[in-house]
Amino acid sequence: MSTKEPKIAILSGGTATNDLVPIFSSISGKLSYILPISDNGGSTSELIRVIGGPAIGDIRSRLTRLIPPTQEYLRNLLSYRLPNNPEQAKREWNHIVEGTHELWENIDPSTREIFRSFLMHVHVELLKRSKHFFPSNTTKSFRYELANVGNLFLTGVRLFIGSLDSAVVLFTRLTSIDPNIEVLPCINTNFSYHISALLQNGLVITGQSQISHPSEPDPIVNHDRLNVQHTRPSTPAEHCDMGYFDMIPKVTFTETHQSEHYLKNSLSDQASLISSDEEETGNTPSYIHPALRKSQLHFNKSDHIQPLLSPIERIFYISPYGEEILPSAYNKVVTSISNSDAIVYSIGSLMTSIIPIVILKGVAKAIANDVTYNNAPSKKKILLLNGCNDRETFGMQAVDFIRVIFEMATHSLNEVRRSGANSSDINLPIFEWNNFVTHLFYIENGSIPVDREYLEESKGIQCVAVSSDSQNRYDLDDLKSKLHDLINDIN
Repeated sequence: MSTKEPKIAILSGGTATNDLVPIFSSISGKLSYILPISDNGGSTSELIRVIGGPAIGDIRSRLTRLIPPTQEYLRNLLSYRLPNNPEQAKREWNHIVEGTHELWENIDPSTREIFRSFLMHVHVELLKRSKHFFPSNTTKSFRYELANVGNLFLTGVRLFIGSLDSAVVLFTRLTSIDPNIEVLPCINTNFSYHISALLQNGLVITGQSQISHPSEPDPIVNHDRLNVQHTRPSTPAEHCDMGYFDMIPKVTFTETHQSEHYLKNSLSDQASLISSDEEETGNTPSYIHPALRKSQLHFNKSDHIQPLLSPIERIFYISPYGEEILPSAYNKVVTSISNSDAIVYSIGSLMTSIIPIVILKGVAKAIANDVTYNNAPSKKKILLLNGCNDRETFGMQAVDFIRVIFEMATHSLNEVRRSGANSSDINLPIFEWNNFVTHLFYIENGSIPVDREYLEESKGIQCVAVSSDSQNRYDLDDLKSKLHDLINDIN
């Protein structure tokens, strides 16, 4: 048993992992939560549409979950979602900005004014951009219904300071979150990053929300400034004409000059796409892929969404023009993963929460690195298998989850190697599945089949069955006990 407290890096999305936060905190006080910034659904989509910048919904969700009970009133404020009725939402938002809303009643006046200053800042920015950047005959003004106060606060801080990471740090300090717990955006940026999914039948779906929980057509929001008359449906349907969807050839980055350009330059470095004024204010680029202009405010997260017509072959990042790019991970993320004793791929969306982190430049290499903080024999890389499949993983077994992580990680490594961006990556070793996943935790008698014999004997991946407290849900006490024993090397 190690005498040092283990360092754990947790790759996850937002909502699903929130219930596991107490478990991770009980295992170690040295935690790094690494979250994607590509979710373009819900109220985040409105912030991206009007202000631009990264998606911060998952980050805010994790931060508010980590606020200690002593700051309950701040947690209530920063978790608060405005009503669905547009007029009522606007009235409540005005009361919040003015400091007269009931949410402020139990918050110290000096603390209230600190938070109000950033909320007023984002309020002014929303008014400016709604007025000046869009013609008066459009309905492009920011829609306050269902807006989350924490999202607006984080955006206000990011716009004022000019750094997403600094905004997160200020959030943690003001709310008394344990300073030993890191919440890291996978990319530290002031720009919007989006993902696309290439399906095995050749179709491409653009946008995370469109992949995982598409919105219904929204009559309130006009089409984009390019006057696009028809937008592609979010979800492939059997009756749809194939012409509605993007079709891309399966090419590598080195096959075209333009692709090489996007590989070697992250989106934040592409001055040709974004003017200096836009760079300073965090505006969206002058052109955005039409599929990304569709409002995703009222997305559909129902359990009854139809599965995709074809399995997902690959997830990749795109520029505003729809070109594939390979962004670099935030350097703190790479360092955190490299220096950890255990990596946990947490429950949630595999394709739209975990994979967008894994495919970033630098992440796969850091995961495959077996040098641990405690100099233990090897780094533990634990996949917490979901209790059931979603529309992205319909029909997949546990073996397929691990295969996807392996294939996406090695694809990213190969693209970096082919680009010649890092000479040290030219002679990469041949990796096996257990270089990226060493342990699989799954629900005993769960709905996702687990071929334990194949994984353990053929792939060298240890499988750990966890009891369930209800159908397709982990028993949290059993999960906590088994994770604790594994990560702390208790036999």
